[in-house]
Amino acid sequence: MSDNRELSYRPAVDNAKDHRAVVDMLCELVDELSPDEDNADVKKLFETDIRTALKSTTIHIVLALLGEEPIGLSRGDILTQDPIFRLREDNRCGYVDQMFVRKAYRDRGIGGYLMRLCEDWFREQGLKHCILHAAPKAVRFYARIGYQPNREMFKKL
Repeated sequence: MSDNRELSYRPAVDNAKDHRAVVDMLCELVDELSPDEDNADVKKLFETDIRTALKSTTIHIVLALLGEEPIGLSRGDILTQDPIFRLREDNRCGYVDQMFVRKAYRDRGIGGYLMRLCEDWFREQGLKHCILHAAPKAVRFYARIGYQPNREMFKKL
């Protein structure tokens, strides 16, 4: 990186600054993934969803910062109601709910490191499984860091 600001990572905390940073990046993510759809209703839900997530003990959001500028995030949720895991002895699993790095900062290892931090948190919680749903644009990224397709998911309606 030619930018001389320091790259750092830290858990998001329950304050207005982190809340705004997470909501803004998730709005960018939604616009990037489906620019032709009407996303206004989804983006309105982020305000409350992220406020709740930042208070939760079963959700972990990590920010990537360049200096003070938020440039990426990962969000890991602990699922306990997922039908895929209901028959296992430990019916909990980690779910990477959101993962995002702003375009100008991609291909620098930031996303991979955010994923490692998310996975480390799952391990600290005693989880042995981690799943995610990848956007078609992100499949190669996840494959490169060791994720393998498990089942195909289809979308309709």
